[in-house]
Amino acid sequence: MRRRVVVTGIGAVCPLGNDAATTWQNLLAGRSGVDYIRDFPVDKLRSDIAASVKGFDVGQYLSPKEADIYGRVTHLSLAAAVEALREAGIAPVERAPAADDEAAESAGAPAPGRGAPPAGAVAAAGGLDRTRVGCLMSTGMGSVEIFEEQVARSAARGPRAVSPYFIPGVMPNGAAALISMRYGLMGPSYNLASACATGTHSIATSALMIEAGEADVMVAGGAEAATRLNTVAGFGNAKALARAIDGDPARASRPFDRRRQGFVMGEGAGALVLEEEQHALARGARPLAYVAGFGMTTDAEHLTRPHSGGVGLALALERALARAGAAPEAIGYINPHATSTPQGDAAEVLALRRVFGERLARIPISATKSMMGHLLGGAGAVETIAVVCSLRDQLLHPSINVDELDPGFSLDVVRERRGVDLQYAVKCSAGFGGHNCALVLERA
Repeated sequence: MRRRVVVTGIGAVCPLGNDAATTWQNLLAGRSGVDYIRDFPVDKLRSDIAASVKGFDVGQYLSPKEADIYGRVTHLSLAAAVEALREAGIAPVERAPAADDEAAESAGAPAPGRGAPPAGAVAAAGGLDRTRVGCLMSTGMGSVEIFEEQVARSAARGPRAVSPYFIPGVMPNGAAALISMRYGLMGPSYNLASACATGTHSIATSALMIEAGEADVMVAGGAEAATRLNTVAGFGNAKALARAIDGDPARASRPFDRRRQGFVMGEGAGALVLEEEQHALARGARPLAYVAGFGMTTDAEHLTRPHSGGVGLALALERALARAGAAPEAIGYINPHATSTPQGDAAEVLALRRVFGERLARIPISATKSMMGHLLGGAGAVETIAVVCSLRDQLLHPSINVDELDPGFSLDVVRERRGVDLQYAVKCSAGFGGHNCALVLERA
């Protein structure tokens, strides 16, 4: 019998809140986190709006020196993971002070003053075998600001001016490493990058590891903090970004709407604790939902454009349903990728029609990105958390800005929060490179 995977903790830091509960309440209320960019000049950019994390205090999670070493994407990742692990009832490992912090740092340990855990503490702490707990907390782009700053420093002052912490600070696996060190997690731990499907792929791969017996618990999710002048310029010059509608940034992200023009850059992190069901019950953890199935495919057609017929994403959905043992008729809610780009939304509707047929018009759909923009590598994780909350609370959040549904679509887009009797839900993600991932989640 296949090992069943449950969600026992969730954590989020995003444009709608610095924890999962606040984020969920703002989603239900239909609030937007999109505003004008104020962190750098935008006069020469094709888009001047973004969805940013507000009021985040990294000092709650890292010392000033540590915060300076790691990039913002790692700060947000750690905060989301701490919240998720706390809900799951998994505490950090107490560590002895290092005998020589400076020597430890020069040996490549960029977490000053933490030292090594006492003998046996990793496996025994809290009655949890931490050698069987892993972490796939991933990012698609890594610490963009550190890379920019260090390249500029080298150009201005020469290579000797580059920080010795440049490499550990910029490496995409830094968040997974930091979380694993803090919690003594000695199972599979690394970064998985598939552009905008990164967070969803990390959840699917973590569930696969638990099913296969490689781990009992996984911290899984994704994050991005890449809203910088050059990244906004790059996406903007590719004509992928939206601008404010009638002078209002909050109206710019409008998945499935006739006036959609592109996505809104966002930042944030989402983390889920996934666990083998019996393992969770044995230690008294409360299941929030099941990860019942997943499917992962590639379009193999174009670097940035989705498959014109939606074939790759449809295959991922079919594989997720088959793995879950759920017929298409059993799905009661879809949280789509829905970036608000003209081509992307159209290709996704084609994919959904391939799988659900005419019944698609009667399945409730709500697009999380309509309120928080596109979190890139973090999108799938935060949006999966929204689905977990829907299953837990039997509520669906609305899509905002769907003033006029594209006449080519026949969809039941949720416009106001809606109570439901929901057993199975689907989450879809797609990324540059043609990478697709679909999840089937089930009510616990």
